[in-house]
Amino acid sequence: MLDGIPAQAAWSVPIRGHDGEILDFEIRAASPCAQDVHGRVGRQMIGTRTFGSYPSVAVGPLPALYMRVMETGESGEFTRYLHTEVTQGVPHRSVYSVRVVKALGGLLVTWTRDDDGDRLATRLAHTERLGNLGWGRWNLITGDIEWSEQLYRIHDRDPAGGPLGLKQYREIVHPDDLPVVDRALEDLATTEVPYEYELRIRVGDEYRLLRNMAEVSRDGTGRPVEIHGVIQDITDWRRTADQLAAAEQRLAEESRLTAELQHIVLPVQEEFLTLPGLRVAVRYDAAATAPLGGDWYQAIGLDTDETLLAVGDVAGSGLAAASAMAKLRHAITGLAFADQAPEQILVTLNRLLRRMRPDVLATAVVARFRPEDRRLTFTHAGHPPMLLVRDGMVQRLLQPGVLLGVFDDVDYAAASIQLEPDDLLVMFTDGLIERPGRDLFEGLDALSATIAAVLRTAPADRLAAVMNALAPSNTSDDTCILIAHLTLNIPEAA
Repeated sequence: MLDGIPAQAAWSVPIRGHDGEILDFEIRAASPCAQDVHGRVGRQMIGTRTFGSYPSVAVGPLPALYMRVMETGESGEFTRYLHTEVTQGVPHRSVYSVRVVKALGGLLVTWTRDDDGDRLATRLAHTERLGNLGWGRWNLITGDIEWSEQLYRIHDRDPAGGPLGLKQYREIVHPDDLPVVDRALEDLATTEVPYEYELRIRVGDEYRLLRNMAEVSRDGTGRPVEIHGVIQDITDWRRTADQLAAAEQRLAEESRLTAELQHIVLPVQEEFLTLPGLRVAVRYDAAATAPLGGDWYQAIGLDTDETLLAVGDVAGSGLAAASAMAKLRHAITGLAFADQAPEQILVTLNRLLRRMRPDVLATAVVARFRPEDRRLTFTHAGHPPMLLVRDGMVQRLLQPGVLLGVFDDVDYAAASIQLEPDDLLVMFTDGLIERPGRDLFEGLDALSATIAAVLRTAPADRLAAVMNALAPSNTSDDTCILIAHLTLNIPEAA
């Protein structure tokens, strides 16, 4: 009999103790579509006991109902029985309608799960709210209209006022979008596939942008009878997308301008430079994440037959840093041609930054080389030390000074050293030695070890070998490298 019942049903017999008291009920037959909370279906449920297999049932209201039906023979039911099943410590709640009838010395129990529809409605409501969308239905024959709750919210309309008909809807559409509505209705009348379009509607004191996805149901003759639509408010999403696109366009334009500025100010130097008494190699490595930064170098011969060597780093990246870098590089070159000493150059650069760009901080190392007596005069402004490579040994040269742009009035002092033939002078920005989690002095030690290892192989071109061996430690920061090789051999002055 149960095999022919299109419902969830099971027949149980009482299990009694020695005194005849009912201890439990055991399922002896079940309909094919019957399913319990553990996923057992149909005949899989045979042999399970109501209280033993489902412990939470034993402490609920069902045992009393079962006992009453067995004793009185009168059927009973629960219209909303809340069942809680704990699985691996997690409670799962279900709502059922249960009917119990006494039959053949046992109980025939039928049930329907009522929370499936509730869960579906809850999921739909969450989906509509999170997606800010709602659905609507317009019957073209009867004029019947139905809106979901979220559709009322999108239109800021009181549900008591009812939904809007197609003619009423035109009254809130932006005048410029009325042709969109007309074209949509014309296409829906002839198309067999969903139709999508966007339009603006007036909601309160503003216009909101909606994306509409609609399709038409037809009768047996092909006549349109009903329009079904899903409407999504995409105003905020489109506004954010437009702002993002505008920001990306500004960033792209800024990057283009900065790249052009950087190329003009700091052109790529493929060949080595030949300057008075020196052969110089320079390289700029852009950062991987912010390819436009404020690192710079300068190597140029002066009217006095001397050479200016300088490396600097402006804090930050992008157009602001590149612009400040250009000012400093041009200024330092002009000051050198004005025959200012390195320490005077840094004093003037500091004043320039404090007056023109008080928001900018920078570091620099400036040196002048005089071939006449191989004298190198240099000073630093918060910059890593230069490295002097002589006879395979690497030593640090540092004349410390405060960063540029910190104080209005700063004095810098210079130091000097006489270079020897075949000396190498290595100048760089901190991207060459800086690495997250590593001390800068450890980076200097690693750099010195690399240079010493390269020169132990006695390369034919010491300058090229050292330059090719150096690579930035921090790819998120740009890096400048300047290496000068003393090529002349002038005896020391008497």
